[in-house]
Amino acid sequence: MAVMAINTRLVIPGKLDGIGWFTLETVQRITANHPEHQFHLLFDRTPPEDLFPGDNVHCHWLWPPARRPFLQDLWFDYSVTRCLRSIGADLFLSTDGFLSTRTPVPQVVVQHDLNFEHHPEWLPNGVAQHYLKRFPDAARRALRVATVSAFSAQDIHERYGVGLDRIDVVHNGAGTAYHTLPLGLDAGSRAEAVRSQFTDGRPYFVYVGTQHPRKNLDGLLEAFQKYRERGGQWDLLLVGTALWRRRGFDARRALGQLNDGVASHVHQSGWLPQEELAQVLATAGGLVFIPWFEGFGIPMVEAFAAGTPVIHSNRTSLPEVADGAGLEVNPGDSAAVAEAMLRLENEPALRQALIEKGRNRAEDFSWERTSHLLWECMQKAGGDIGLDLCTTIPSEKVGA
Repeated sequence: MAVMAINTRLVIPGKLDGIGWFTLETVQRITANHPEHQFHLLFDRTPPEDLFPGDNVHCHWLWPPARRPFLQDLWFDYSVTRCLRSIGADLFLSTDGFLSTRTPVPQVVVQHDLNFEHHPEWLPNGVAQHYLKRFPDAARRALRVATVSAFSAQDIHERYGVGLDRIDVVHNGAGTAYHTLPLGLDAGSRAEAVRSQFTDGRPYFVYVGTQHPRKNLDGLLEAFQKYRERGGQWDLLLVGTALWRRRGFDARRALGQLNDGVASHVHQSGWLPQEELAQVLATAGGLVFIPWFEGFGIPMVEAFAAGTPVIHSNRTSLPEVADGAGLEVNPGDSAAVAEAMLRLENEPALRQALIEKGRNRAEDFSWERTSHLLWECMQKAGGDIGLDLCTTIPSEKVGA
């Protein structure tokens, strides 16, 4: 039996983002599939223990709430270090890119992307400096690094000098809620109810994600205005909230630049639970996802699974993840994005072809497969220190 600790501080019910979903989906499966080992889950607020049942799972609430850089340092370097010592941990897995600098316990880190290395201005200055200090240290300190795409693996290798033989690609997945029968644009009362709730009954494009400079909401709204000016009839629904509530890090400025006639066709839902988001995606005429930088792009795979056509950026990891299943555009060319939106509205054959390609591509990603790949990464790390984790997930649980 091995004793493993896992950083689960970003599993916050009602506020789950990409890293939070990755952590929840993988840790639930790993702990359930490996009852022969003990797992200690580390939180910085009241643990949602009901999400992690099992006699082999133990939740810990460690002080302080790590929501600021200096508090994160205290949490990782002191509270986590003390906890790892007290439980006799054999291995520590951190899914948010940070590690403790003070523990002798072997560590594995998941680093989803290095957008701050390329564009530190996309984060508040103090946050950017904290990432620039702690991420390279964690990547070099870790026994192994997991990341979510081949693009990110190469980026970590080139930026931090970590050998590719120490980096494991662990793709994200899409929840089972998205693999339901698609509602579609004309699928009756349920789709009508979704449209009535979110867009005053009108067909719509959807964006899913945080409001953050790298997500290129300015470009999306500029493209939407051109789309409407060229005769486009669908609305736009923005799903998600601002990561930092300050001007320049949300959609307020870009929304304020739209003319009144276009602005009235843009709607915001805020954060949505997975079941509701799945219906919103499945009802949409298309997902428009054109960020400047993305380590993976979970909303794109969720849209594929939901049977929703996708317009996506041609930058960073997105062409790798889409693999030809979406309409690829230059995120800096608002006219090209507007044209792609018009094509989705006006070309049913194109829309259907993309739906079929997307469904096929979605079969390559599942949280079962993600958890299996992350466990393999942990097994490799264990092998490096003589820790035997060579039990395997039953083959019937490793989904496509």
